[in-house]
Amino acid sequence: MRIVFVNLHGNEFLVKTLNKYIFKQSVAIKHKYFLDYLISRDDVEVCSFINKRGLSLSYTTRNRFLQSFRFLEHRITMKKNGIPLDKIKVLKREEDIRHDDIVIMYQISGPQFEFDKRPDAMIAVSQLHFTVGTAPAIERLDPDLMFNESNMQKRFVGFNEYFGWFHKEYMVIPFVFANRFKVVKPFAERQNKAVSVGTITYPGYLVKYYGHDCLQPARKQVYDHAKELTPWVDCFNSDYLEDDKASKASASDNKLVRIFKRLNDKFFTGHQKKYYSFDMVEKFNDYKMCVVGEEITGLPGIGFVEGMACGCAYLGQTVGYYEDYGMKEGVHYIGYDGTLDDLKAKISYYQQPEHQEELEMIAKAGCEFVRSHFNGPAAAESLLNNLLAAQRRWLEEHPGK
Repeated sequence: MRIVFVNLHGNEFLVKTLNKYIFKQSVAIKHKYFLDYLISRDDVEVCSFINKRGLSLSYTTRNRFLQSFRFLEHRITMKKNGIPLDKIKVLKREEDIRHDDIVIMYQISGPQFEFDKRPDAMIAVSQLHFTVGTAPAIERLDPDLMFNESNMQKRFVGFNEYFGWFHKEYMVIPFVFANRFKVVKPFAERQNKAVSVGTITYPGYLVKYYGHDCLQPARKQVYDHAKELTPWVDCFNSDYLEDDKASKASASDNKLVRIFKRLNDKFFTGHQKKYYSFDMVEKFNDYKMCVVGEEITGLPGIGFVEGMACGCAYLGQTVGYYEDYGMKEGVHYIGYDGTLDDLKAKISYYQQPEHQEELEMIAKAGCEFVRSHFNGPAAAESLLNNLLAAQRRWLEEHPGK
């Protein structure tokens, strides 16, 4: 079987891209586990179709001379990622994509959808880091399947405005924790309260749907009421607009200061320096409970899996997000209604000595669940099997010429 990625070398969810190496930027290669799994299987041939816009160092350019370096960029990137070149078959022409291939694209990158003609194969689009800007390009290719860590088709109220044409299969896949997230400290030795983590961001397109641009209002309310919540929650959330504000360029700065701040931010300090200064594994292991406020569009934060993998009892909103993964409220996680009052009430209940045994049982069951289902190999095998099942159905409906 063949799995075809588009411009694999420029996909920061699968490999560390060349621009990340050049600018020494931090990176979270969230689906590397899937690529590693595919490469490890003898019965899978991993391909990368490098299209006309494949130079990831300058995706915006259509200059033929510059784009001629895209194949060299692929070779350099694979080498830097420790991937043998013979493990990835490079496809240079659209017609090299076969009818029985599974083509996987990631919607955050518009140039991935640069085709003269729709490939005659099953197309699956990942909506990881959900965005709306690439919707027109995706619509032109008319994918057969979409997948993400949450069913955005069901959860995001604005989905139909951008993707209303899509009425096919939507697959939910689990988050996957990195191997470093593990239980280090015994449950009884931890602080008997919750830790709150996660970044707060502000995409402008949300205003028309929710009346504000905060993507993680559940985190924002904890952040804004941190002192009030001290008996129940220690807040380590990061507000993207507030953190490291002094190091970021502003309109009041003169031109030289703005240039210096931008260069300093890009090459040296980076964003959210304070937030990334502490060890997240150590932080989770310091607490019996954790809360990672969900995104308003319908997506939990990956921190919930990381916290549970470290043995925390997780507090999540009872809106169905976690049931999509097979989790059960009161068994694998503690449910609350999203308000601060209920959050305090639930934490206060489990802080009581007579409920400590129940709390530890939830923490243990949740930890066992995510470590069994949300680890890389298990998640990758499940995703591949589901893609193959979808492809079998697709081939029955599209027998080919």
